[in-house]
Amino acid sequence: MVTARLTPTRSASGRRRPVQRRSRERVERILSAAEQLVVSQGFGALGTREVALRADVPVATLYQYFADRDAIISALIERHVTSMDGRIAAALASLTSYSVRTVVETTVEAYRAAYLERPSYVVLWFQGRLSAGIAAYIREHDERLADEFHRFATTAGMLRPDADPLVLRLCFEISDRFLEAAYRHDLGGDDRIVKEGVEMIVAHLERYATSAGVAGIPADEIAIRWGVS
Repeated sequence: MVTARLTPTRSASGRRRPVQRRSRERVERILSAAEQLVVSQGFGALGTREVALRADVPVATLYQYFADRDAIISALIERHVTSMDGRIAAALASLTSYSVRTVVETTVEAYRAAYLERPSYVVLWFQGRLSAGIAAYIREHDERLADEFHRFATTAGMLRPDADPLVLRLCFEISDRFLEAAYRHDLGGDDRIVKEGVEMIVAHLERYATSAGVAGIPADEIAIRWGVS
């Protein structure tokens, strides 16, 4: 079985995470309320007072954990990103054959499954207006993930050793753009746009793939090359 080796990304908010159980429960209630609010009423409805009201906590209590609306959004984004990383790793680990196509398709489907589970991310990232700090956090995360995919693909023999890491970074950037187009007005996403986007990425990456990376490499062989027992 092949698993992704994901490393932590810096926090988008820099806030201190609560240690006591009661505090963690309050934070969870606040974040759940924020998710419900943004999905039911849209990005513009997300405000500290509105979230506090829905979470049934005093505004002063909310401010103990979140300085403002952006801090709430940062926490939601971080939670979503962590969840998506785990989902991608699990999905890739289940493959029996690794090719450029199967990896791209599996990764995109993992993203879509995460969006379905947490539609608030779709509203926040694709339909909202995020602060420069939050956007930078997402970009840094995507660049790191792209570099890890590049390391995996070249080590496993799917991409040629001389493939520039920039190629994978651009693929992640392009993926973000076509997913934005697919989800801009639809929480379920436009299947046609996603399909065309996947084909674009696969066709581009196959220019840098080995013959085995196009045909597919068995999982047990990938595990040996990747050093997984």
